[in-house]
Amino acid sequence: MCGILGSVNKSFEKDTLALINHRGPDDSDIIDFKIEDKHLYFGHVRLSIQDLSEAGHQPMYSADKKFIIIFNGEVYNHLELRKKLDDITFKGHSDTETIVNYIAKYGIESVSDLNGIFAFSFVDIEAQKLYLVRDRFGVKPLYYYHENSELVYASEMKPILKIFSKLEANLDAINEYLVLRYNPSPKTVVKGVSKLYPGEVLIYDLKQSSLEKLFNMNASLISNIKIDNHKSEAYWVDAIGEKLEQAVECQMIGDVEVGSFLSGGIDSALITAIASKYSKSKIKTFCIGFNGSEIFNEANDARRSAEILGTEHYDVIANSEAYMQDLITATYINEEPNGTENTFAQYEVSKLGAEHTKVILAGQGADEIFMGYGKYSGELKRDKYLLLIKLLKQFKFFFSNPKYHKLQRALYALTEENTLKRFEKIYTVYREDEKQRLLGKLSKNEETSLDYFYNLIPESLSALDKMSILDTYTSLSDELLLYGDKMTMATSIEMRVPFLDNDLVALAQKIPHKYKIKDGVHKYILKEVAKKYLPEEIINRPKKGFDMPSLEWFQGNLNSEIYELLCSKESLITNYMDKNEIESIILKYKHKKEFDVRKIYLLMNIEHLLRLLNKKW
Repeated sequence: MCGILGSVNKSFEKDTLALINHRGPDDSDIIDFKIEDKHLYFGHVRLSIQDLSEAGHQPMYSADKKFIIIFNGEVYNHLELRKKLDDITFKGHSDTETIVNYIAKYGIESVSDLNGIFAFSFVDIEAQKLYLVRDRFGVKPLYYYHENSELVYASEMKPILKIFSKLEANLDAINEYLVLRYNPSPKTVVKGVSKLYPGEVLIYDLKQSSLEKLFNMNASLISNIKIDNHKSEAYWVDAIGEKLEQAVECQMIGDVEVGSFLSGGIDSALITAIASKYSKSKIKTFCIGFNGSEIFNEANDARRSAEILGTEHYDVIANSEAYMQDLITATYINEEPNGTENTFAQYEVSKLGAEHTKVILAGQGADEIFMGYGKYSGELKRDKYLLLIKLLKQFKFFFSNPKYHKLQRALYALTEENTLKRFEKIYTVYREDEKQRLLGKLSKNEETSLDYFYNLIPESLSALDKMSILDTYTSLSDELLLYGDKMTMATSIEMRVPFLDNDLVALAQKIPHKYKIKDGVHKYILKEVAKKYLPEEIINRPKKGFDMPSLEWFQGNLNSEIYELLCSKESLITNYMDKNEIESIILKYKHKKEFDVRKIYLLMNIEHLLRLLNKKW
């Protein structure tokens, strides 16, 4: 796992590359070369996991010296792909060496054969073409800025912000962020800086200085999804079990020890149980808990799971005193505003994991592909209870009591007839009237960026299946996986996600949703698979995730610190948003008249990101 920084006609030095050193502290290099009148720069920082020798050094040329690559990620099936390159004499056993020669032989379209997590730049020197590629599910981010004959791209935005020092906040992205709580590709909160869609391949023609979309690896796959209603439940249990075991086994690849994030839930426990079968030593597991209400302290459940699974377990207990400072750090690391407060939790547990290993498996993706979230039940039951939902919406009591904010959001969304708009409203943090009060004339009622992937989904699929598929390629990629990558790489560890194996996801997308939610049980089919590996005690635990006692903190001892952050003379957010409205929101928390933690968390994120843009860190 690594970090990349590249450019055309825009030089950078080692101090700029050093901004992403945390992604690869083991090795780094910058090379520059010319192709006709274009000057190219390739920078790379390396976290050595496969082939720890000099043979894994990047940037790397193909055997015939006609192609060059800077690569971030892991390709788990690279040894299978290497078998198709019997004409190549390899110097080492890194996946990068496989990939540069594989694409050199079979063309850029062959990136669809890669099963893994990656973002890379690949140059065909003779054809004068540069390609930017992001993996199918967007586990690895890739940002770019293109202006005239200049192109800069990187694993993170910080080098781009340093090279182009006068970039400004993107107000369109802020508008969208206040609704969705994240920015789907290609938008970012920085004007002019974009990120590749999951699965996207861009082509930069060095002769024309033109940057265009070439294709998306997901396009034909999504468009051809068909639900298979002919297979039995037993078939799906066996098939998913087999694919999941294969996915975990192949993701144990590497020359370093592999650990696992272990919460109290089924997803991480299942991954850990399977990984234990293929580990040469006792698996090391990591969890975070929180001081506060016991419902948030998952450490006890995780310790029990570790005891059952026989792992070498470590945990850390976080408190509100560390929260504000480490939230600033986590927001700086994440670069994009993110309304998922678990960003902080991921950072804390990643620091713990980095003390013991370089590679950690995670359970992300299971909730999207197997329908683990509560909102999927709402969509499943929508048609049956629509008249009742519309009736409840007439009672002002539900909208006047802040404790019912989740019900309010459900009623707001489920009465929407347009399917895509309904999905957008399910995410909604600030409704249009609330956003208007905050942003005033800067408020824009624009379409969100969810339509690209939504329009690829076959119309014949149910709304519930559409929601699951859309989440897999949008919120999962650009919200959950984004902070997962940033927080782990900030601590120089690689996070792998076996549930997002190409073949496993393709199989899961064929399963009828009656096997994903059955008799009110979410992820039913996965829980049936888990019975082979886990006891009922773990399988049937209530879902917690890395939930935090943020509401207690925001209503209590952190309220004055939040006010100072958002409403002091140093605050930048008041240049864009109404200070009185911000003060009103903070006071609602103080007086226990606001219970949706996301509202204040979003504003804190924006303030921190504005300070990043204004170099006030």
